[in-house]
Order: sequence, then structure tokens, then C-alpha cells
Amino acid sequence: MVFKEVLKYIHQKGYIKINEISRELKIPKSLAEQVIEELKKKNYLETATPSNEARCNFCLLKSKCRIKTAGVIKSYVLTEKAKRLLKINS
Repeated sequence: MVFKEVLKYIHQKGYIKINEISRELKIPKSLAEQVIEELKKKNYLETATPSNEARCNFCLLKSKCRIKTAGVIKSYVLTEKAKRLLKINS
């Protein structure tokens, strides 16, 4: 089941990078994008939205980033519903 595999991958990595999901799970990039959208619609993923002043501190790429513009990269986190599906303790 691709949905569950994507959720597991996001949980293990802590972030989403569509190209990486596509490569690691051996699925087309377009399918990875569709899966992410569907997981958001079904409330398995939610957008991580830190406050404006904390966005760069929150970002996993802050040490390598040259953009330094808050909110450019979208991050997602698993919802409680997703954690229950994967049987992850919060």
C-alpha cells in the first residue's frame, strides 16, 4: 500500500522531499505528489506552520539555505490519525 509506505517514510525521515520519496519507494514523482495530496485531504498529513520568526529555526535546511525567506519550503507532519494507523506512540 503506497499510502502507508509514504507515511512510514515521512515518519522515519521527518520531512518530505518528493524526489526522494519517488526514488526510495520506486514510484513516479507524479504518483508521489498525488499520494501527498490525498494524504492531506484524508487528514493523515498536515502542514507544519511555525510562527514567522521561528520558520528558519524550524527548517531542516537552515544551515544550507541561501534563500532565507520564511515559508518557501512546505513541511508536513503526521496527524494523530496517521500515527494511529502506523501504531506510533505520540
